[in-house]
Amino acid sequence: MSTLFGRRYARPAAAISRTEKTVGVVILVLVVGLVATFITDVTRRSAPRLQASTMSDAQARKTVADSHAFPALDLADWRSPTGIERFSADELYVKIDGQAEAYLSLGVVGLNFGTYSRRDDDTRTIDVYWYDMGSPESAGRVFQQDQPPDRTVVSIGDAAYVSAGAAFFRVGRHYVQVLPAQSADAEVAHQIAERLAASIAQPVPTGRTERASHEQ
Repeated sequence: MSTLFGRRYARPAAAISRTEKTVGVVILVLVVGLVATFITDVTRRSAPRLQASTMSDAQARKTVADSHAFPALDLADWRSPTGIERFSADELYVKIDGQAEAYLSLGVVGLNFGTYSRRDDDTRTIDVYWYDMGSPESAGRVFQQDQPPDRTVVSIGDAAYVSAGAAFFRVGRHYVQVLPAQSADAEVAHQIAERLAASIAQPVPTGRTERASHEQ
């Protein structure tokens, strides 16, 4: 004698019609399709973020020993960049994550990055962000957008200003930020900006550069 809890309420397989079976299969296929679409979409959207977190420095950044593009200083206490980090437009997020989109929207071609440093104090550094914006128009637009209200206009390159010890200028298609870690080094930052602007305006021929490096 079966009890209340012992009764079986399972429906016999024979009682399930062909129509019900077909509807069940269709619903299962639709569910699988929706899940697959969701997973694909999530994977596609998260791909850049995963790439940024797993890509090694060697893959995302090209560091070259030749730093002649960044001018040397006639200051015994300061070292010129020992290497230049070069980033293409696709790699820009590696160096300036969160700001890359603003430059990409204006057609940036790439970024060169180098650091000047004090020989007697590693905390006193001056970072140089040198953007190739692809055209003078794009360089002018990003130069205008970045300007703070407390800037002081100075004569460097095609246009320039200083703010909080840092120097910003543009020359042709190039836009450059010279950023000292300490405001006390504002004068050195200004000197770097002047030298770099001059070297961009009048690039040194490759042959001449190679001869100069051998002489040194």
